[in-house]
Amino acid sequence: MARITRHWSARIAGVVAGTLLITGGTAGVTFAAETSPSAIVAYLPSVEITSNFAVVATPHPDTVGCNGYNVTGTGTSTGRPVTTATWAQTEVVCTATIPGKYDIKGTATMTQPNGDRLNISYALTAPLTSDTMVYPTGTFKIIGGTGNYEFAAGSGKMNARVNLLDHDHVSSSLLGEIQYLG
Repeated sequence: MARITRHWSARIAGVVAGTLLITGGTAGVTFAAETSPSAIVAYLPSVEITSNFAVVATPHPDTVGCNGYNVTGTGTSTGRPVTTATWAQTEVVCTATIPGKYDIKGTATMTQPNGDRLNISYALTAPLTSDTMVYPTGTFKIIGGTGNYEFAAGSGKMNARVNLLDHDHVSSSLLGEIQYLG
């Protein structure tokens, strides 16, 4: 009789444990599904890139609608997902499109030593001031690339640091997310 009691006790314990696992697992999934992104405290970006580069600015041909510059830049990038890459950019900087602000629209390509390229577009603004230091802020969008980045997409925040008297030492930082869709 004691043997049968132990046997049934073991079976009941197994059923209870299985029920708890299923219920606990379902509750966890339900909680995860009901938790909004704003409730998530920890954030680990999958794009975290710092670039240092030199730029060349030439007058933009539209002196009324843009009243700004065409800018090209080259340099280096380090971080995630690119570990080390070259940076190449082209942008248009206008002073007439947004009153009192620089309006910056551009594209950049980061090329890794193996030839893989990550392409981004960006839109930044900064106040027009008499200061020589300008700190544009805005957003970037990943627009694909080649190799490992052929089917990449994503976006995030972009900040830059520009000394209008020193075009050889411009920097930018990207912080955001990347997804691989391919």
